[in-house]
Amino acid sequence: MLNILLVDDDPVEIRLIDRMLKDTYHEEYVLRYADSLEKAEVILKTQRTDIILLDDKLNHGRTALDSVPALKTINQSVPMVLISSDINAAYLKDKVILDVYDIVDKFHLRKRIADGLLKQP
Repeated sequence: MLNILLVDDDPVEIRLIDRMLKDTYHEEYVLRYADSLEKAEVILKTQRTDIILLDDKLNHGRTALDSVPALKTINQSVPMVLISSDINAAYLKDKVILDVYDIVDKFHLRKRIADGLLKQP
């Protein structure tokens, strides 16, 4: 069973991504939510996590430039998929820059999940 941590501070986005997973990911999974970086850190420290879906922009003006390193200090080995509705920032042009598993435009997330995005890297 895949243990997914979704880090997004928008409750509408959380429901939308949950629906996408139910519709397109046909394996067993557990989806945990964190609406802040601090809550994500607690979950990452206390619960098994196989993959992280991380929104680029979180509350308090945090971007992936802040969030990715903070989460990687807790667990370097968990693959991270950065999701954003605006992937034009320079740091989102190449997944190597932030050392993440992948960067996905939110508008293409459903298709990417259906195409195997969450298969264990």
